Amino acid sequence: MILFVLLEFCRRAPSVRPNVLLSYALLDNNFQHFIGKFRGLMRSLILDSGVFSIQKEGSRFSADELLPQFKTFAAYSVDNFDLIFNFDRHFGLDSYDANLEYQIELEAAGIPVVPVVHNIYHGDVEKIIARGLPAHKTVAIGQCEGRTVLNKVRPAVMALYEAGARIHFFGSNEFNLIANLPIWSCDATSWSQYAGYGLVLYWNPKSDKFDKTERLHFPKFQNAKTPSGGQYYGTYGYLRDFEEYLEANLGLTIPDLIGEKSELYQSVANMLYYCLLEEVIARQQRALGFEVPE
Repeated sequence: MILFVLLEFCRRAPSVRPNVLLSYALLDNNFQHFIGKFRGLMRSLILDSGVFSIQKEGSRFSADELLPQFKTFAAYSVDNFDLIFNFDRHFGLDSYDANLEYQIELEAAGIPVVPVVHNIYHGDVEKIIARGLPAHKTVAIGQCEGRTVLNKVRPAVMALYEAGARIHFFGSNEFNLIANLPIWSCDATSWSQYAGYGLVLYWNPKSDKFDKTERLHFPKFQNAKTPSGGQYYGTYGYLRDFEEYLEANLGLTIPDLIGEKSELYQSVANMLYYCLLEEVIARQQRALGFEVPE
């Protein structure tokens, strides 16, 4: 479904090249064919092992099974990806040394993996800087309690930034956080999850809020309840503006968002929102004096 949405997005917005993060544990069997044919549609392509996602019950892999498969695939496909994240099997505050063993093993196989911070309070950041930043300069901030609280995560982010790192933020795209720190990239699955609830994200330039994101609800059923934080599209005050934005950028209409392919088109619209949000965030970061790579 994800690759299908990507192709539809690129067909409708050919001038917008998205940055794409894929999980090895969730890759389709036809991935290599897809990359050979469509890699040029993407601005950047990033690989995650998926070891966090397989913690869920019913996963088709165990971590022990995933590691050698991920290592072989990453070594063979290293030139297809702009970044490959480390195989972080442990997520606690004291997990750095254990995860470093996997990092060293993958680096020895010729895979320049991205180290991940799981302790923003003490230890991890200093160890990564002392070991030396990788050639790609990227360091990720992963699972850690308090990491989405601006004042708690700011010291770790600033220490990495001042050391010359490009910072990736795992699993969160909270605007008020990302736009106020020198975070180079982030990822989240909300672009597709929102469509599952009939929600389409729209950056409303006429809003007077700092975060101008608005969530429009396009229900599948007539009497469906609008999710918390959403607005029913039929009573939305800026519906005409949204329609013009949708038509101009994707050639879509409101009937497309409530028709037979509603989830596909809602996902495409949400993908556009995140692509455009990258520039909004970069402008805000530069206004704060941060040097943000193009």
